[in-house]
Amino acid sequence: MTAAGNTGALHRRRGAPIVAVAVAVMAWAVGPLFVSSLTISLPTTVLFRQLIWLPVLFVLAHTAGDGFNRHHFAVAWKPGIFFALSTALGFGSFKETTIANATLIGSLTPALLLFLAPRILGEKITTQRVVYSLISFVGVIAVVIGADTSSGSQHGLFGDALAFGNMAVWTIYFIAAKRARDEGTNTWSFLTGICLTNVLLAIPWALIASDDLLDVQPRDWMFLVLMMLIPGTIGHYLMTWAQRYLDTTVSSLITLGGPIVSTSLAFIFLGQNIAVTQMLGGVVVLLGLGGVIVSATTARATKSGIAGTADPLLNSNP
Repeated sequence: MTAAGNTGALHRRRGAPIVAVAVAVMAWAVGPLFVSSLTISLPTTVLFRQLIWLPVLFVLAHTAGDGFNRHHFAVAWKPGIFFALSTALGFGSFKETTIANATLIGSLTPALLLFLAPRILGEKITTQRVVYSLISFVGVIAVVIGADTSSGSQHGLFGDALAFGNMAVWTIYFIAAKRARDEGTNTWSFLTGICLTNVLLAIPWALIASDDLLDVQPRDWMFLVLMMLIPGTIGHYLMTWAQRYLDTTVSSLITLGGPIVSTSLAFIFLGQNIAVTQMLGGVVVLLGLGGVIVSATTARATKSGIAGTADPLLNSNP
Protein backbone atom coordinates (compact mmCIF):
# COMPACT_ATOMS: atom_id res chain seq x y z
CA MET A 1 0.00 0.00 0.00
CA THR A 2 1.31 3.49 -0.87
CA ALA A 3 2.09 6.15 1.71
CA ALA A 4 -0.99 8.09 0.62
CA GLY A 5 -3.10 4.97 0.99
CA ASN A 6 -1.70 4.29 4.45
CA THR A 7 -2.45 7.86 5.50
CA GLY A 8 -6.02 7.61 4.24
CA ALA A 9 -6.57 4.32 6.05
CA LEU A 10 -5.16 5.72 9.28
CA HIS A 11 -7.40 8.77 9.09
CA ARG A 12 -10.45 6.58 8.53
CA ARG A 13 -9.56 4.46 11.56
CA ARG A 14 -8.95 7.51 13.69
CA GLY A 15 -12.46 8.64 12.79
CA ALA A 16 -14.01 5.28 13.68
CA PRO A 17 -14.47 6.09 17.41
CA ILE A 18 -16.25 9.36 16.58
CA VAL A 19 -18.55 7.54 14.15
CA ALA A 20 -19.20 4.89 16.81
CA VAL A 21 -20.19 7.55 19.36
CA ALA A 22 -22.46 9.28 16.83
CA VAL A 23 -24.27 6.01 16.06
CA ALA A 24 -24.53 5.26 19.80
CA VAL A 25 -26.12 8.66 20.37
CA MET A 26 -28.70 7.95 17.66
CA ALA A 27 -29.45 4.57 19.25
CA TRP A 28 -29.82 6.14 22.70
CA ALA A 29 -32.07 8.88 21.29
CA VAL A 30 -34.94 6.45 20.64
CA GLY A 31 -34.75 4.96 24.14
CA PRO A 32 -36.86 7.64 25.88
CA LEU A 33 -39.72 7.00 23.46
CA PHE A 34 -39.73 3.31 24.35
CA VAL A 35 -39.72 4.09 28.08
CA SER A 36 -42.53 6.64 27.75
CA SER A 37 -44.62 4.10 25.81
CA LEU A 38 -44.47 1.44 28.56
CA THR A 39 -47.46 0.86 30.85
CA ILE A 40 -45.54 -0.94 33.61
CA SER A 41 -43.96 0.56 36.73
CA LEU A 42 -40.39 1.82 36.93
CA PRO A 43 -39.00 -1.07 39.08
CA THR A 44 -40.61 -3.62 36.75
CA THR A 45 -39.23 -1.82 33.70
CA VAL A 46 -35.69 -1.76 35.08
CA LEU A 47 -35.76 -5.41 36.18
CA PHE A 48 -37.07 -6.97 32.97
CA ARG A 49 -34.99 -4.73 30.74
CA GLN A 50 -31.84 -6.03 32.47
CA LEU A 51 -33.03 -9.64 32.73
CA ILE A 52 -33.57 -9.99 28.99
CA TRP A 53 -30.29 -8.16 28.29
CA LEU A 54 -28.06 -10.34 30.50
CA PRO A 55 -28.18 -13.61 28.47
CA VAL A 56 -27.57 -11.66 25.25
CA LEU A 57 -24.48 -10.02 26.71
CA PHE A 58 -23.27 -13.30 28.21
CA VAL A 59 -23.36 -14.97 24.78
CA LEU A 60 -21.63 -12.00 23.13
CA ALA A 61 -18.95 -11.94 25.84
CA HIS A 62 -18.09 -15.58 25.12
CA THR A 63 -18.34 -15.38 21.33
CA ALA A 64 -16.97 -11.90 20.57
CA GLY A 65 -15.24 -10.94 23.84
CA ASP A 66 -12.93 -12.37 26.47
CA GLY A 67 -15.61 -14.48 28.14
CA PHE A 68 -16.85 -13.56 31.56
CA ASN A 69 -15.28 -14.48 34.89
CA ARG A 70 -14.63 -13.11 38.36
CA HIS A 71 -12.03 -10.69 37.08
CA HIS A 72 -14.49 -9.06 34.69
CA PHE A 73 -17.10 -8.79 37.42
CA ALA A 74 -14.51 -7.28 39.79
CA VAL A 75 -13.77 -4.59 37.20
CA ALA A 76 -17.42 -3.89 36.37
CA TRP A 77 -19.40 -4.03 39.61
CA LYS A 78 -18.49 -0.57 40.92
CA PRO A 79 -19.28 1.22 37.64
CA GLY A 80 -22.33 -1.04 37.46
CA ILE A 81 -23.78 0.47 40.62
CA PHE A 82 -23.66 3.94 39.09
CA PHE A 83 -25.06 2.58 35.83
CA ALA A 84 -27.99 1.09 37.75
CA LEU A 85 -28.71 4.35 39.58
CA SER A 86 -28.49 6.29 36.34
CA THR A 87 -30.88 3.88 34.62
CA ALA A 88 -33.49 4.22 37.35
CA LEU A 89 -33.21 8.02 37.50
CA GLY A 90 -33.19 8.35 33.72
CA PHE A 91 -36.20 6.10 33.15
CA GLY A 92 -38.03 7.90 35.96
CA SER A 93 -37.36 11.30 34.42
CA PHE A 94 -38.78 10.16 31.06
CA LYS A 95 -42.06 9.36 32.81
CA GLU A 96 -42.22 12.49 34.98
CA THR A 97 -41.23 15.30 32.61
CA THR A 98 -40.99 16.00 28.88
CA ILE A 99 -38.43 14.06 26.91
CA ALA A 100 -36.91 17.40 25.86
CA ASN A 101 -36.20 18.36 29.46
CA ALA A 102 -35.17 14.90 30.63
CA THR A 103 -32.67 14.31 27.84
CA LEU A 104 -31.25 17.82 27.69
CA ILE A 105 -30.74 18.13 31.44
CA GLY A 106 -29.11 14.72 31.40
CA SER A 107 -26.81 15.85 28.60
CA LEU A 108 -25.14 18.43 30.84
CA THR A 109 -22.61 15.75 31.79
CA PRO A 110 -19.95 17.44 29.61
CA ALA A 111 -20.12 20.51 31.85
CA LEU A 112 -18.94 18.44 34.80
CA LEU A 113 -16.40 16.54 32.75
CA LEU A 114 -14.76 19.76 31.57
CA PHE A 115 -13.79 20.35 35.20
CA LEU A 116 -13.23 16.75 36.31
CA ALA A 117 -11.43 15.18 33.33
CA PRO A 118 -8.18 17.16 33.62
CA ARG A 119 -7.75 16.23 37.28
CA ILE A 120 -9.10 12.69 37.29
CA LEU A 121 -8.14 11.38 33.83
CA GLY A 122 -5.32 13.76 32.93
CA GLU A 123 -7.04 14.88 29.73
CA LYS A 124 -6.04 18.18 28.16
CA ILE A 125 -8.93 20.59 27.62
CA THR A 126 -8.28 23.02 24.77
CA THR A 127 -9.66 26.57 24.66
CA GLN A 128 -11.38 25.77 21.37
CA ARG A 129 -13.21 22.83 22.94
CA VAL A 130 -14.34 24.98 25.88
CA VAL A 131 -15.75 27.64 23.54
CA TYR A 132 -17.71 25.11 21.49
CA SER A 133 -18.92 23.49 24.70
CA LEU A 134 -20.22 26.80 26.04
CA ILE A 135 -22.11 27.36 22.80
CA SER A 136 -23.75 23.95 23.17
CA PHE A 137 -24.62 24.57 26.83
CA VAL A 138 -26.31 27.86 25.94
CA GLY A 139 -28.48 25.91 23.53
CA VAL A 140 -29.30 23.31 26.19
CA ILE A 141 -30.35 26.02 28.65
CA ALA A 142 -32.56 27.62 26.00
CA VAL A 143 -34.33 24.31 25.39
CA VAL A 144 -34.97 23.72 29.11
CA ILE A 145 -36.15 27.27 29.81
CA GLY A 146 -38.31 27.26 26.72
CA ALA A 147 -40.14 24.07 27.66
CA ASP A 148 -43.80 24.37 26.75
CA THR A 149 -45.78 24.05 29.99
CA SER A 150 -49.18 24.46 28.35
CA SER A 151 -51.92 21.84 28.64
CA GLY A 152 -50.90 18.45 27.36
CA SER A 153 -47.28 18.89 28.40
CA GLN A 154 -45.76 16.45 30.87
CA HIS A 155 -43.28 18.99 32.23
CA GLY A 156 -42.70 18.56 35.97
CA LEU A 157 -40.16 19.77 38.48
CA PHE A 158 -39.86 16.30 40.04
CA GLY A 159 -38.97 14.84 36.67
CA ASP A 160 -36.43 17.62 36.14
CA ALA A 161 -34.89 16.80 39.52
CA LEU A 162 -34.61 13.13 38.51
CA ALA A 163 -32.91 14.22 35.29
CA PHE A 164 -30.37 16.33 37.21
CA GLY A 165 -29.68 13.36 39.48
CA ASN A 166 -29.21 11.14 36.44
CA MET A 167 -26.76 13.65 34.99
CA ALA A 168 -24.61 13.63 38.12
CA VAL A 169 -24.59 9.84 38.49
CA TRP A 170 -23.98 9.25 34.77
CA THR A 171 -20.93 11.50 34.95
CA ILE A 172 -19.42 9.25 37.62
CA TYR A 173 -20.22 6.15 35.55
CA PHE A 174 -18.72 7.74 32.43
CA ILE A 175 -15.41 8.30 34.22
CA ALA A 176 -15.41 4.83 35.81
CA ALA A 177 -16.13 3.19 32.45
CA LYS A 178 -13.38 5.21 30.78
CA ARG A 179 -10.87 3.98 33.37
CA ALA A 180 -11.92 0.37 32.84
CA ARG A 181 -11.56 0.67 29.09
CA ASP A 182 -8.18 2.39 29.43
CA GLU A 183 -7.01 -0.72 31.29
CA GLY A 184 -7.93 -2.84 28.27
CA THR A 185 -11.12 -4.50 29.56
CA ASN A 186 -13.06 -6.06 26.68
CA THR A 187 -16.27 -4.20 25.86
CA TRP A 188 -18.67 -7.16 25.86
CA SER A 189 -17.17 -8.64 29.03
CA PHE A 190 -17.35 -5.27 30.76
CA LEU A 191 -20.99 -4.72 29.77
CA THR A 192 -21.89 -8.21 30.98
CA GLY A 193 -20.53 -7.34 34.41
CA ILE A 194 -22.42 -4.04 34.34
CA CYS A 195 -25.68 -5.81 33.49
CA LEU A 196 -25.20 -8.55 36.10
CA THR A 197 -24.70 -5.87 38.77
CA ASN A 198 -27.89 -4.17 37.60
CA VAL A 199 -29.86 -7.41 37.82
CA LEU A 200 -28.63 -8.11 41.36
CA LEU A 201 -29.74 -4.62 42.43
CA ALA A 202 -33.02 -4.61 40.49
CA ILE A 203 -34.38 -7.92 41.82
CA PRO A 204 -34.88 -6.85 45.47
CA TRP A 205 -36.10 -3.39 44.40
CA ALA A 206 -38.73 -4.86 42.08
CA LEU A 207 -39.85 -7.48 44.62
CA ILE A 208 -40.36 -4.77 47.24
CA ALA A 209 -41.72 -1.89 45.16
CA SER A 210 -43.50 -3.46 42.15
CA ASP A 211 -47.12 -4.55 42.06
CA ASP A 212 -47.23 -5.46 38.35
CA LEU A 213 -44.47 -8.03 37.88
CA LEU A 214 -47.03 -10.49 36.52
CA ASP A 215 -48.98 -7.92 34.50
CA VAL A 216 -46.55 -7.18 31.68
CA GLN A 217 -48.47 -6.98 28.41
CA PRO A 218 -47.20 -8.14 24.98
CA ARG A 219 -46.86 -4.49 23.90
CA ASP A 220 -44.64 -3.82 26.91
CA TRP A 221 -42.47 -6.84 26.08
CA MET A 222 -42.03 -5.48 22.57
CA PHE A 223 -40.73 -2.15 23.86
CA LEU A 224 -38.51 -3.88 26.43
CA VAL A 225 -36.89 -5.96 23.69
CA LEU A 226 -36.40 -2.87 21.54
CA MET A 227 -34.82 -1.08 24.50
CA MET A 228 -32.46 -3.98 25.00
CA LEU A 229 -31.45 -4.23 21.34
CA ILE A 230 -31.15 -0.60 20.20
CA PRO A 231 -30.12 1.75 23.05
CA GLY A 232 -28.88 -1.16 25.15
CA THR A 233 -26.82 -3.52 23.02
CA ILE A 234 -25.98 -1.25 20.06
CA GLY A 235 -25.74 2.06 21.90
CA HIS A 236 -23.81 0.97 24.96
CA TYR A 237 -21.45 -1.30 23.03
CA LEU A 238 -20.41 1.42 20.58
CA MET A 239 -20.02 4.07 23.29
CA THR A 240 -18.06 1.78 25.61
CA TRP A 241 -15.81 0.63 22.77
CA ALA A 242 -15.10 4.19 21.66
CA GLN A 243 -14.27 5.40 25.18
CA ARG A 244 -10.84 3.77 24.93
CA TYR A 245 -9.89 5.95 21.99
CA LEU A 246 -11.58 9.29 22.73
CA ASP A 247 -11.28 11.78 25.57
CA THR A 248 -14.35 11.65 27.80
CA THR A 249 -14.98 15.33 27.10
CA VAL A 250 -15.19 14.64 23.35
CA SER A 251 -17.42 11.56 23.54
CA SER A 252 -19.73 13.16 26.11
CA LEU A 253 -20.01 16.38 24.11
CA ILE A 254 -21.08 14.45 21.02
CA THR A 255 -23.97 13.06 23.10
CA LEU A 256 -25.44 16.58 23.14
CA GLY A 257 -26.90 15.76 19.74
CA GLY A 258 -29.06 12.99 21.24
CA PRO A 259 -31.62 15.21 23.00
CA ILE A 260 -32.33 17.04 19.76
CA VAL A 261 -33.20 13.76 18.07
CA SER A 262 -35.21 12.54 21.09
CA THR A 263 -37.18 15.79 21.30
CA SER A 264 -38.00 15.69 17.60
CA LEU A 265 -39.16 12.08 17.82
CA ALA A 266 -41.27 12.87 20.90
CA PHE A 267 -42.95 15.68 18.98
CA ILE A 268 -43.68 13.42 16.01
CA PHE A 269 -44.74 10.20 17.76
CA LEU A 270 -45.88 11.27 21.25
CA GLY A 271 -47.32 14.69 20.51
CA GLN A 272 -45.11 16.49 23.06
CA ASN A 273 -45.08 20.21 22.27
CA ILE A 274 -41.90 22.06 21.35
CA ALA A 275 -41.63 25.82 21.88
CA VAL A 276 -39.88 28.13 19.41
CA THR A 277 -37.18 28.83 22.01
CA GLN A 278 -36.51 25.11 22.24
CA MET A 279 -36.11 24.80 18.49
CA LEU A 280 -33.68 27.71 18.35
CA GLY A 281 -31.77 26.23 21.29
CA GLY A 282 -31.54 22.95 19.43
CA VAL A 283 -29.93 24.67 16.46
CA VAL A 284 -27.36 26.28 18.78
CA VAL A 285 -26.60 22.88 20.35
CA LEU A 286 -25.96 21.37 16.94
CA LEU A 287 -23.67 24.25 15.94
CA GLY A 288 -21.57 23.81 19.06
CA LEU A 289 -21.61 20.03 18.60
CA GLY A 290 -20.34 20.36 15.05
CA GLY A 291 -17.45 22.47 16.28
CA VAL A 292 -16.52 19.88 18.90
CA ILE A 293 -16.49 17.06 16.33
CA VAL A 294 -14.43 19.05 13.82
CA SER A 295 -11.88 20.11 16.44
CA ALA A 296 -11.61 16.54 17.79
CA THR A 297 -11.13 15.07 14.33
CA THR A 298 -8.49 17.66 13.45
CA ALA A 299 -6.61 17.07 16.69
CA ARG A 300 -6.53 13.29 16.19
CA ALA A 301 -5.43 13.67 12.56
CA THR A 302 -2.30 15.56 13.63
CA LYS A 303 -1.06 12.77 15.89
CA SER A 304 1.58 10.46 14.48
CA GLY A 305 0.62 6.81 14.43
CA ILE A 306 -1.93 4.82 16.39
CA ALA A 307 -1.33 2.96 19.61
CA GLY A 308 -1.39 -0.81 19.25
CA THR A 309 -4.75 -2.35 20.05
CA ALA A 310 -6.55 -5.65 19.90
CA ASP A 311 -9.72 -3.99 18.61
CA PRO A 312 -10.09 -4.85 14.89
CA LEU A 313 -11.40 -1.43 13.87
CA LEU A 314 -8.13 0.24 14.90
CA ASN A 315 -5.61 -2.39 13.81
CA SER A 316 -2.96 -0.96 11.49
CA ASN A 317 -3.35 -3.94 9.17
CA PRO A 318 -6.43 -4.13 6.90
